[in-house]
Amino acid sequence: MSVELKDLRAKISVTAYAFLEARSRVSGVDISTQVREILDNWADDQLHIATIADQLMRSEGMPGIVREPEGISGNGRGK
Repeated sequence: MSVELKDLRAKISVTAYAFLEARSRVSGVDISTQVREILDNWADDQLHIATIADQLMRSEGMPGIVREPEGISGNGRGK
């Protein structure tokens, strides 16, 4: 089963497009696939940063970024 994809239309700079087009010509990978991979990598990085920030905040006794729903105790992460 493949992951559902969402449609995105965006304006980008001429410079960004030139690099995507050049990369496409060199690699044979179309621009939309490249943009999807770039954004997926960015989202993975943001998730990793948020996870680390959450752990750091909790280690300092703060509530962290991820809030537990009311009535549920523990973090379920096996710590």
